[in-house]
Amino acid sequence: MKLSIFLFFITISIPFVNAQSTKELDAVDIYGDLSKYLSWPLSATAFSGDDLSMLNRNNSLDITDIIPNFSKSNTGVGSYGDVTAIRGLTNSSIFGSPSVVLYVDDVPTVSSSSDTTTFYGTEKIEFLRGAQNTMFGLNSYGAVMNITSRRPSNELEASLSSSYAEYNSYSVSGNLMGPLNDENTISYRLGFNHYESDGFIFNPFLGVSSDTKDQQSFNGTIYFNPNDDLEISLSASFDEFDDGSHRLTPLSGDPFTLSSDVLGSSIQETETLSLRVKNSGDSIDFLSVTSGRNWDLNPYYFDLDFSSNPGNESSIYQFQETRSQEFRFSSVDDSMIEWSAGLYYGDTEIEGSTNRGFIIPLPPEFGGGFSPVTTTTDYILDEQNYALFGQLSYNSSQDIGLHLGLRADQYDKSLYRNAFGLSGPVPTINLNSEYSFISPRLGIDCELSDSSLVYFNSGTSYKPGGYSAFVDNPVISNFKEEKSWSNEIGLKKRWFDDKVRTNIAIFHHDIDDYQVERTLVATDYAVLNAEEAESYGAEIEFTTEIFTGLTLEGSVGKVNTELTKFKDPISGDDISGNKAPFVPELDVALAVNYVHDSGFFARLELIHQGEIYYSDVNNSSYMENGYNLLNASIGYRSDSGYELTLFGTNVTDELYYVNISPDLNAGSIGMPKMLGVKASWNY
Repeated sequence: MKLSIFLFFITISIPFVNAQSTKELDAVDIYGDLSKYLSWPLSATAFSGDDLSMLNRNNSLDITDIIPNFSKSNTGVGSYGDVTAIRGLTNSSIFGSPSVVLYVDDVPTVSSSSDTTTFYGTEKIEFLRGAQNTMFGLNSYGAVMNITSRRPSNELEASLSSSYAEYNSYSVSGNLMGPLNDENTISYRLGFNHYESDGFIFNPFLGVSSDTKDQQSFNGTIYFNPNDDLEISLSASFDEFDDGSHRLTPLSGDPFTLSSDVLGSSIQETETLSLRVKNSGDSIDFLSVTSGRNWDLNPYYFDLDFSSNPGNESSIYQFQETRSQEFRFSSVDDSMIEWSAGLYYGDTEIEGSTNRGFIIPLPPEFGGGFSPVTTTTDYILDEQNYALFGQLSYNSSQDIGLHLGLRADQYDKSLYRNAFGLSGPVPTINLNSEYSFISPRLGIDCELSDSSLVYFNSGTSYKPGGYSAFVDNPVISNFKEEKSWSNEIGLKKRWFDDKVRTNIAIFHHDIDDYQVERTLVATDYAVLNAEEAESYGAEIEFTTEIFTGLTLEGSVGKVNTELTKFKDPISGDDISGNKAPFVPELDVALAVNYVHDSGFFARLELIHQGEIYYSDVNNSSYMENGYNLLNASIGYRSDSGYELTLFGTNVTDELYYVNISPDLNAGSIGMPKMLGVKASWNY
């Protein structure tokens, strides 16, 4: 497959280092020894690559249930149409900016709907809660998921993993890395992943499964290290998801059955190319990342009426092209004053087309009966983003740190839309908007003892406004920027001679123009603004060693997100006081791990998610009341690198919804019981 990405190269390289205070106190890391990356005064969770393998987590959706106050709806079409929530802050599913920004090897993904990332060859994942907009180039409104791939050493390394589970679900992945010359100045990394499944939604009308999966991913990097201070790396990746239809089924019927005359599909391709230059200087560290990313949805095809009646079909084609350049620089010395700064530029164009077919009745004067009609929409969305960001930290000799950060953003956005509706041509929409904002941040932390750190962070952050291309009315197609004033206080503490570790945080968001998505009819989708909203809550992560080899770990997240002032612009109703949609009020994750010196290991995991509305109107018919999932695994790991694991997810076969679409009166059922086996080898 030809990688058709044009990269602009910029020769100036400006450095990066995080200027947060790096106390000696370890932050909570309930899944692996990554505490040195998480000693910053903020709420964070980390996973190593070994953690992800043990936890049987393969993509960003899989880890949402073990990170407090983090959730993601799921329609079964990759990430397209999904809504991510972090501490009550969400993203619109298709056209808005993300609430959680994804970085993979310093390359950002600008849209939540185009995420095709899978965790193969992953070294670590850092999930940083709260706005991180003075640390990263792409504006991070609610959190950052920072993924780092494994790097080659001076020796040849290889790994291979394969699994098989119910519903004929099969996966295989592998990695190969090592030096290319005797001087070890040139090295490489190659990886692949394949996943396929028959799915668990059956179509009795066509006699086949409708939600099949067939996914391939490949990546590779060449590293050039002419000396100990300079590294230049060129990376490329390709993802191809040739999947079946979504997992939406009528709420009134069997959630695992979709009797449709349409065999739906969702085909996605992603190409990414990046150039990374990093230099460690005597007084300044430099990082430059130049990237290009193409994402193609071609097509997303499904039945609008969820029945065997002919007609009523939809096809969505969307191509997204992104170019970005990020510079970061920072001080080197671990002194009382540390600083970092950076610049970012991003250019994104989305070109799309939708075709929807309907069967409509004809009036008697035209002979009666029924006739097929088609509506079409063609659109182009453009976005340019310019940003400056930086942070200054003062670390006193009294174990007190003061952090000041500032970010300036400029967004230029436009929409061109041409449509043909049921009654004929729709007036062309041609709109332009600019969004400019300054985001300040203040933080203070105090090391109370060798085992206790308390911190406070306060600042404003913005999520830019934009356009929905799926609305005929130009007034409704535009939505405003969202602004949040956020405050967080936290405590990181080790108890009982380091036998218990906790990470506790309390947060509050005061929000203006909260963005709420709304499907008006089956084909119209808008993003509305609630004038005021409030989100507050708490979270705790903990880990404790009960005795040698046996650990108890977990997290609890509690959040209340209310639309405090909201007059529905569509109906005119005052729905102030309603809960924000797509935000679960409570989540709990508890796990017991046992690892024996002989190599045997076992894990038992309980996941709970509380009540969640899927509509800002808060209709109880479109609400998931909450559910409990039980996962388990047992296995053996040899000293020679072989590993065998038996696993089960949702072993009690709990029925629960992970997405509900009120306008279609349909929902996506969660994964049923899955029993399987996984084998892996590391060299």
